[in-house]
Amino acid sequence: MDIKQNHIDKRRFLFNVDILIESESNGHALEKLLHLLNTSEVQDYLVKEGIHLGKTIEVIMRETIGKQQADTNSEEKPDKAKTTKPLDKAAAAPTMKKDSAASPIKLEDPHQAIWDQFQGFKERNSLVRLTIVKAKGIKLSLPCRILNVDAPGGMVSVYHVDEKQVYLFKINEIDDFAVSS
Repeated sequence: MDIKQNHIDKRRFLFNVDILIESESNGHALEKLLHLLNTSEVQDYLVKEGIHLGKTIEVIMRETIGKQQADTNSEEKPDKAKTTKPLDKAAAAPTMKKDSAASPIKLEDPHQAIWDQFQGFKERNSLVRLTIVKAKGIKLSLPCRILNVDAPGGMVSVYHVDEKQVYLFKINEIDDFAVSS
């Protein structure tokens, strides 16, 4: 009778949380988060979205530092001919950075179709069998669900449904994939 009483007293609670984890990449951070959540105390969880932080902040910081350096150069040198040259360079530098930031996207175009498919699998929560080629030609066949797609980093994080583990793979490690219907 006492055991049933304890079972009835337990209730379930649902929390909506934003968590910030520091790591080398978005995939590694997601992997850390999932390892934290895979405990007996957490019955179920849903990772709705992973956010890439820092890239925009870095660009803004570089532009701000460039402008501050240009301003200090103009204050130190009152000659107008000399001050306009550093300002022109500072104004041209952000546009060069934007162009160089756009060029890696063009390099990833050969894999763009794969990234789009993986994103679709993630959104539909599809069961996918990945064939992975690890070091020394070792092949692994993983039944998994796509958790995160990091196209700029070239990484895919997956949840192995049999082992209940999270794995992070580079795109060049994925040999083949098949979707269960």
